[in-house]
Amino acid sequence: MFRFRFCLTPVFVLILIHHSYSGVTGTLAGRVTDKTTGKSLAGANITIMNTYLGAAADLDGFFLINNIPGGKYDVNVRMIGYNSIIQEDVVILMDLRTTIEFELEPTILELEQVVIQAESPMIQKDVTATTHFITNQELEHLPVQSFQEIVEIQPGVAAGHIRGGRNNEILYLVDGFPVQEAIEGKVGSELPISSIIDMTVQTGGFNAEYGNAMSGVINILTREGTDKFDANGQISAIRYSYQNPFSDHSNEPDYISEFNIGGAIGPQHLKYFLSADARVPNTQWKREDFGQRLLIFNNDKSCNTNINGKLTYHPGKSWKLTLQGLFSYWRWNEYDNRWKFNLAGLPDRSKKSYRTSMTAVHTITPQMFYEIRFSRYNVLKSIAGESSRNQAPIVYMNNDPQSWVIAGDYPWWLDHEEIHNTFKFDLTSQLTHFHQIKAGAEIVHYDLNKKSVQRVTVDNTDLNFPQYISYVVDYNYQPIMGAVYIQDKIDYDGLIANIGLRYDFLDPRAERPALEEALENEQDGWIISSTKTVKASVKRQLSPRLGIAYPMGENRELHVNFGYFFQMPLFDYLYKNANINPLEGFAPLKYPDLKPSRSVSFEISYKHQLNENTLLDATAFKKEVSNLIDNNTYVVGNSGALSGTGYYNYVNAEIADIHGTELYIKRRVGQLISGKISYTFMVAQGSGATRTDKFEWLTKTTRLRVNEYYLSWDQRHTLVLNLDVRRANKWGINLLWTWNSPLPYTKFEGDRTIPNSGRMTATSSLDVRLNRDWQIYQFPITAFAEFLNVFNNKNVLWVDSRGVPGGSLADPSAWDQRFRFRLGLNINF
Repeated sequence: MFRFRFCLTPVFVLILIHHSYSGVTGTLAGRVTDKTTGKSLAGANITIMNTYLGAAADLDGFFLINNIPGGKYDVNVRMIGYNSIIQEDVVILMDLRTTIEFELEPTILELEQVVIQAESPMIQKDVTATTHFITNQELEHLPVQSFQEIVEIQPGVAAGHIRGGRNNEILYLVDGFPVQEAIEGKVGSELPISSIIDMTVQTGGFNAEYGNAMSGVINILTREGTDKFDANGQISAIRYSYQNPFSDHSNEPDYISEFNIGGAIGPQHLKYFLSADARVPNTQWKREDFGQRLLIFNNDKSCNTNINGKLTYHPGKSWKLTLQGLFSYWRWNEYDNRWKFNLAGLPDRSKKSYRTSMTAVHTITPQMFYEIRFSRYNVLKSIAGESSRNQAPIVYMNNDPQSWVIAGDYPWWLDHEEIHNTFKFDLTSQLTHFHQIKAGAEIVHYDLNKKSVQRVTVDNTDLNFPQYISYVVDYNYQPIMGAVYIQDKIDYDGLIANIGLRYDFLDPRAERPALEEALENEQDGWIISSTKTVKASVKRQLSPRLGIAYPMGENRELHVNFGYFFQMPLFDYLYKNANINPLEGFAPLKYPDLKPSRSVSFEISYKHQLNENTLLDATAFKKEVSNLIDNNTYVVGNSGALSGTGYYNYVNAEIADIHGTELYIKRRVGQLISGKISYTFMVAQGSGATRTDKFEWLTKTTRLRVNEYYLSWDQRHTLVLNLDVRRANKWGINLLWTWNSPLPYTKFEGDRTIPNSGRMTATSSLDVRLNRDWQIYQFPITAFAEFLNVFNNKNVLWVDSRGVPGGSLADPSAWDQRFRFRLGLNINF
């Protein structure tokens, strides 16, 4: 019970707090006509039921309703002398326009309303870049446990990377605000999956309102409260079929609980929604950041909990105010195979993030509204390892530094805190039927603090090179980042063009050591001045964006997209080792004058609606990436206290060339049989896969340097099949099968070793979710079972230079998860 009390304490504290929401909205447009004559019906009233939103048709029968939060709605159309119509389940998508044509029948007598079940279009006409839409209905049925797992099964995503980009080139947004760490770029927050109402994954070009991302934008919209009270609770347990790789801990299941509650407080215009989840103990293969698997071993303190709370208030029909709070907490021990026989020496780790935000939306006219938004995002991380120079020495088995550690404490202590204060202003105006202008600005002020003492073992073949690196990181900086943008959505008789321009800037507000290159003893050396510094310049860039969607008939469409996309370097690259502390071995040296990385991307896509419920989508893409981060390694050439020590600093040195194709067939959700099948072919080459490639070339002298090679995530073929069969309110089965061709690895071939010249084995996994629905005393109840990796496949994640999974020490992290199952019960109130 201690674990439950420990992990749920922040839940009960945060339940008392409700904070902000950044409105991510869409548009409803269309025309109202007389069904008999086809004449436009000027003055017809269109209202979105259970909201304050509505419009009147103009002289041509056209109407437009802006600023609608994403989700499903019932739309009512009325006019004197005509039957009224209610169109149910109209889907509004974030940033997009839903178009509906209404035909009213004339009548003399007052008749009952005509109710029509709406179906979302298979081809979204104003999408000019590759965008995948995931509804809450799909989320409920998929055998996944986090939004990151949902991203991984989308077309164009392979080995945790979107279209061949590095895994930190993705922007994650929750209700319009990023949820990423600025220092290290990892995902800083998670969500109860039941709080998500809508989710889009953009893997191609994106509009000018989105910046600081090169590979993809993940946009998540969470639920709001309604007039009706609603509550839901779920509890489940997941058990692993295999023992943990250590014998002194039991293989007990993980228990997962989740609940949400929503409704109205007092007056109908004040609404609330609150959701939370908790997982104890936290022993899964946990993805701390996208695409990286970490083995978390069981202890009495490991847990993960997430909370999302929201208040919405309408002081009048033209105003909407929202407050939201987002909270995530992790506590765990990360498994390191070299410490297998000394687990007590591994440090406790924790991470806590919380975001508070406020949004005010003012509708000036039916054609124009603006949003003012503010958020404060905090991320705190700690690693409680040993950091003293006087610590007890690490003892290796048989005194072999490449063997297991049998005594000592893990040499890493970390205290990490960052605060993001973000202000945004956006204005949207439908100038004419053909032009929608959106413009905005944002400013982010960071407060970054990091203290770290670390000793890292270096795997190298040069006995004269240090066997480890020790360094101290200690900095506090307050950089400022900002942007302005403008974009025009042009709609001429179905031809859609999104044209935009974005301007970004970053002021590092830092100075760097003065570095001068000198020639000493016929070798490149460096002179480092500890007294002279150079102020880092403000980085600026313009990003033009263009997307065009061209209709090729009623059921076909072609779109092309071209754009420049930039991403600012992570702040850890700019500021690490600001005090120039060499300690022992090679240490990083701050360089706040890094330039943004740049991607020039092009894609062309063809969509064909095969029948009423089936869509075919074929896309070809190409990306040229430059200014990627790597490092320069050098030895200090001048005499003095720093003489003979080594450093490395980050530089904009690498490029990448990526191209591929995607084939995608989708059958509409809601049918007896629905689902998706996608195939991705991709080639990802570059001059550097990680920020440490040059350092590895120095430590491994047998490695042959080449200009470009296949990147570590060059997964040529990826196949994903998702099949859903269900009877509404009775039962359902969801099958998710993935197959991936082999990933590359660096095969040791002596002096002729080339990076990533070998290939591992293909991987595949089948996941199944079953559910059965009942209703007891008017309470809907769902029992479900998930069977993951049903065939218990041994999927390899990495091998050593000899091609051996797990290397000489048989590291279990070289294998993905084996068969496991989850049983649970869900109750609605």
